[in-house]
Amino acid sequence: MSVKFQLKKDAYIKKGAVGFSYTTYFWEFFVPIFRGDGKGFLMLLIARILLLSPRYLINYFFRNFIFNPSSLLTKILTPLLDIKYKYIVICYYLFLGLILIITTLVWLYIGNWYNKNYTVRLLNKGYSPLENDDYALALLKGYGYLEYTEEEKEDKEKMELYKNIVETVKKDEKSKYYIFLVYFIITFIIVIIIYYSEISRIGDMTYLEAIQAANF
Repeated sequence: MSVKFQLKKDAYIKKGAVGFSYTTYFWEFFVPIFRGDGKGFLMLLIARILLLSPRYLINYFFRNFIFNPSSLLTKILTPLLDIKYKYIVICYYLFLGLILIITTLVWLYIGNWYNKNYTVRLLNKGYSPLENDDYALALLKGYGYLEYTEEEKEDKEKMELYKNIVETVKKDEKSKYYIFLVYFIITFIIVIIIYYSEISRIGDMTYLEAIQAANF
């Protein structure tokens, strides 16, 4: 989880955050809803729709293709009809795998970007850390959300305090990255096993035979 702290503007208090947002990676556009962040919700919803579109279209095509000898689409695909169906499925799974990798990379980027984008927007609206909240100030400045003042730069004790806070938080974040890496490895192995088991169940039928079998 990312590290959160309070930001205040008049009588309103909201939570800012630094670090990678694991909740955004897993829950996507639901996170801005819980934060009351309309702009963030729209951005993440659009990202989800764009990333889902290629997979939806290819699935729709495979599930709704009707073999009709007189149709233009069938004539275009005729050279493929004698190919072994399992090779078509392998290409299909490779395409899905590519989409999955791209989607994962995009959401990793968004998970790293969203907390900063959201918190900076709060700061630009006039929100600021609570009085004497060195923890929040250290994180905001250590992660580059705010600049150090000249007075802070000259105060070696305060700069050392800020440094220790940021190093502790980043150390905790690093341990979470390792756990996340294990999750990715396990997920990858499971996906490979599922894909392999699906392909191994397909016989030597051609793509044409598979389509005809599905339509009758």
